[in-house]
Amino acid sequence: MDWIDGMNRLLSYIEEHLTSTELSIETAARDAAYSPFYLQRIFSGLTEMTLSEYIRSRRMSQAGEELHAQGAKVLDVALRYGYETPESFQKAFLRFHGISPSAARHPRAKLMFMAPLVISVSLKGGKTMDYQIEQKGPMTVMGYERRFTMENAKTDIPKFWEEFFQKGLMKKINPLLGCCFDDGSKTDFPYLIGDFCEKDAPVPEGMVKRDIPAYTWAMFHTDGTTGKDIQTLNRQIYAEWLPSNTQYELASGMNIEVYPCDQMDWADRRWGIWLPIKSK
Repeated sequence: MDWIDGMNRLLSYIEEHLTSTELSIETAARDAAYSPFYLQRIFSGLTEMTLSEYIRSRRMSQAGEELHAQGAKVLDVALRYGYETPESFQKAFLRFHGISPSAARHPRAKLMFMAPLVISVSLKGGKTMDYQIEQKGPMTVMGYERRFTMENAKTDIPKFWEEFFQKGLMKKINPLLGCCFDDGSKTDFPYLIGDFCEKDAPVPEGMVKRDIPAYTWAMFHTDGTTGKDIQTLNRQIYAEWLPSNTQYELASGMNIEVYPCDQMDWADRRWGIWLPIKSK
């Protein structure tokens, strides 16, 4: 359960540094021994919220308690939780609690509370997962690419797909894949809609080409045909398969969503997610 231990170290680190200016996604990832990209992918896959959302919610929850129970000054609490101005603190507080910081000091104030997370594996009833382990040599993908923040990816990537089809870009390249790449950025990541191609294939204007090294891949499948089905599969991978697997761990900061289309000459046309893995 090294994976579970690492995530719980992360959560403990966050609690210990809620009022510290040193708390950031980068430092949290370093403490959990993951890249910022994979840390946020795993966290959102498990909790259906981003890591930034969780940190903000825990800070606002604690700030509400301090204002209500301790009668602390609004400015002192704002500074304590990393807000440079009372105005920015008030906006965040109002968004979370539904009342202003000053109103939170009233004896009968109604506040929101978020308890600290603890990640564990529990037995809930058997669910089968359809997957295979396969070694693949170097691959090349090409398509349309845009950068997304982990904070907004859940809403903005579906919009990117809508834009892709509205512009008729599927006439230029088959939208078989949705590829996430970890390029070392602390704030965002590139996401590509496209297809496999030959390594020396010419790159049309407006497109990019990326080389993917040889890896062993865990290839998960779903019989669903909607974005929601992919999200459900993604959550199942991170909540069930990854923490309970004793043989493999993640090998690289990338994952590939597969969206088969009718013209594919494959025997298996099911939707799925591919993750590069390595033996523990």
